[in-house]
Amino acid sequence: MKTNKKKGAVSVLLCVILVSLVILAGAAGDACSLAVANAYAERIHYLAGKSVLAEYDRHLFEDYGFLAFTGGEEEVREKMQEYAGRMCRVSEDAADEIVIFDLVLSDVRVSCAGRSLSDKTVFMDQLREIMKYRTVATGLETLLSSMGSGVEIDGLYRDAKDSYDSEKTALSEPLPADPQTGEVPENPASRDPLDLKENTFDPESVPEGRTLRDRMVKESLPSKNGDHSHSREKIYRLGQEEELMTLGKDSAGFLDSFFSGIAYGTDKILLMGYIDTHFRSMLKEGSGESFFLGEKEYILKGKLSDKDNLSSVKRELFLLRTGLNIAHIYSDPEKRGLTQAAAAATGAELFLPAVQFLIAAAWAGAEAEEDLSTLMKGGKVPFLKSASDWKLSLESIYGENRVQSGHREGSGLDYDAYLDLLMLTVGTDQIELRTMDLIQINMKGRYDKRFDFRNCITGFEDTASFERIPHLPSVLPGIIEDNVMQTEGVFEY
Repeated sequence: MKTNKKKGAVSVLLCVILVSLVILAGAAGDACSLAVANAYAERIHYLAGKSVLAEYDRHLFEDYGFLAFTGGEEEVREKMQEYAGRMCRVSEDAADEIVIFDLVLSDVRVSCAGRSLSDKTVFMDQLREIMKYRTVATGLETLLSSMGSGVEIDGLYRDAKDSYDSEKTALSEPLPADPQTGEVPENPASRDPLDLKENTFDPESVPEGRTLRDRMVKESLPSKNGDHSHSREKIYRLGQEEELMTLGKDSAGFLDSFFSGIAYGTDKILLMGYIDTHFRSMLKEGSGESFFLGEKEYILKGKLSDKDNLSSVKRELFLLRTGLNIAHIYSDPEKRGLTQAAAAATGAELFLPAVQFLIAAAWAGAEAEEDLSTLMKGGKVPFLKSASDWKLSLESIYGENRVQSGHREGSGLDYDAYLDLLMLTVGTDQIELRTMDLIQINMKGRYDKRFDFRNCITGFEDTASFERIPHLPSVLPGIIEDNVMQTEGVFEY
């Protein structure tokens, strides 16, 4: 009897040990399954988000360097569900494998708030990155070329653009004729919604140019579409400062203001460099087809007509040159003496200084007209003239356009350089919005008339919920029941 009791006790002990080991192994298996499911869900979520970002507008990137995809929160949610659903493990697709669980995407919540390219803050963030890359690439190419190397750092970018241009040409080929009617349908890809063409400007005359009349296009322009958010603490405008925060009276407040001003000035320099690279003027071809003949002129004046923009720019150039020429006349003893003698000859002794100024202004204006004519013909005019740069004699104010002998030609600034000087007087906010206008207009004309900056998204944040469906029962029911897991992510270019 004692022997049987001992055997029974050993059997019970072994059963208890075996059951404990089974429970322990099962618990470890459940924990591993849960950990694998979490890791798998995070990886699926990450790859799905990157897949959405990979659908960027390649034409926008190749033509202007900006990375954004078209859509809204609902479109992003549907794409996340599609990509994540494809990557989730489904047991029917793995008949030869031992599958311990399935993973199912149950819900996705997406927010694209604050990530539209129509937001000037987002726009400038990307533009800074574009110009940083271009600056470094240009510097390296210059350095390599000076060392005798033919390597082009930016060659990959240009090769990609050439391939897309070839693709565009192929898409624009005529479609096959209808077998029943024999008519050849129009290929939508060959349409030019805004009639963009490569145009050259005749400097001898002011062209009629183009006028934007499409009401839908005008109403959708970023500059006409209301206020745009901006994250800068302080905005500097022409001739004034608009405080957006209360700066302290101590040195810290002064430093905040100082560095904010530096950052703002840097943005304008980057913008001007970007504009010079991507947009044309009346006398300089741009990087591609465009609607306006004078894109830089549009950025300066913001009118929807080439002719109106050019007229306004010429008026400002005339006033600028007249003022600088007056300053030269009064700084040059010979010219100042001539104006004094001419004023004295009028006999208006009481108003001699005023008469002298009027004569100097008339002479400076005549010289400014000559300067403007030189600029519009592609010539150069010094910003601050010397005696050898002066063209007209004093008799020119009497209608005799007498050009002095010995004046110097071909030195100074050209038309585009003067446009850059005028651009320094325009608020950075206006430059940003008008730059966005031009990109939107040209993208509509080149590729898709539905293009709109408000639909260009540069990133999103989301929360994805996954459900783990185990194939094996849990050995600890009620303890490990967390079969729903959430992953959060921020995806942006």
